[in-house]
Amino acid sequence: MAIDIQLFEQGVCRENTGCVKWDRRENVFGKADVIPMWIADMDFAAPACVTDAIIARTNQGAFGYCSEDPADKQAVIDWMKTRHGVELAADDILFSPGVIDSMVTAIGALGAEGDSIAMFTPVYGPFYGSTKKNNMVIKGCPMIQDGSRWSMDLNALEEIFKEGTKLLLLCNPHNPVGRIWTRDELEALVKLTRKYGVTIISDEIHADLEMPGYKNTSILNIDPDAIVFISATKTFNLAALKHSSVLIKNEEIREKVKAEFARRGNGGINMFGRLAQTAAYQGGAEWLDALLEYIAGTRDAAVEFLKKELPKVQVAELQGTYLMWLDFRYLGMEHEELKKLMIEKASVGFSSGTDFGELGQGFMRMNIATPRKNVMQALKQLKEALG
Repeated sequence: MAIDIQLFEQGVCRENTGCVKWDRRENVFGKADVIPMWIADMDFAAPACVTDAIIARTNQGAFGYCSEDPADKQAVIDWMKTRHGVELAADDILFSPGVIDSMVTAIGALGAEGDSIAMFTPVYGPFYGSTKKNNMVIKGCPMIQDGSRWSMDLNALEEIFKEGTKLLLLCNPHNPVGRIWTRDELEALVKLTRKYGVTIISDEIHADLEMPGYKNTSILNIDPDAIVFISATKTFNLAALKHSSVLIKNEEIREKVKAEFARRGNGGINMFGRLAQTAAYQGGAEWLDALLEYIAGTRDAAVEFLKKELPKVQVAELQGTYLMWLDFRYLGMEHEELKKLMIEKASVGFSSGTDFGELGQGFMRMNIATPRKNVMQALKQLKEALG
């Protein structure tokens, strides 16, 4: 059955549902009338296959402890093979409540207090937090910006590795700059990590969110010793259901991570989370294809508007994720002044660039996974605010 594009055009009203994005605007921004375009979830209904599965399970009426079903891992195996060309066995898959939980645990399993961890910056905020929670040292490797395109600086990364760093946190695709790394880039990266004995821990939660014309490459297709985190939560708007998968083909590394999960006591299965992920992977492909087409259309409309109406705002080329990285440094403002302008004058609630590290000063991240009219209204307000 074809997916009606009106599903995305209309979206869903999330106000007064305990929704962080909409109902906590005043707490986050100091005013309740901003258009919220910050936290990375969507204003779209999940696919019907998910809601049908949850309703059917709810009607059973008992919600005691649950365990894995073999179908859950098979759904991950089939999805990763079909969408990303990754071959997995059931033993390669661990389940956890969320990618951040998994990241903290994996870092703790493979490193020790005082060790250093490399990452390309600016980057998703919890990369910093996950490192600090393990009392390890962040080694940021600034990316290279060339107009709208951002790339890895492998020469700078090698200097970090020479200092003894043995772990690399990779964001693939990259949040916030929206890059889908090419296979050639990833192969060059893996060549470097192997040279220095570095283990890659790769956050691939946005891997399914590929804009038309781009194809994400899982690091597992190049480095079978990497650790990869995935989840249906970003892809199908299921974040509150708390479920993710950790993919580890290397048995020795997998056992270390399993032991660390047990030591920290942060495992366990969310009944509705696993059910939703399995239903989405089994029946949500057509919905996802329609979603990507819609978001790409919104991206194109937003880029066209900015080029015409606000040509000095530099927009990173959005290849993956639904998050646009906007450069306002031409304004010459201190970052706190820029934040104040966005909230008080433009009435838009973007993610502050500094949420992604100090290199995010002068930048804002805009979530476009909302009905297009919301994005265009936010941009009109932005234009008015900037004069």
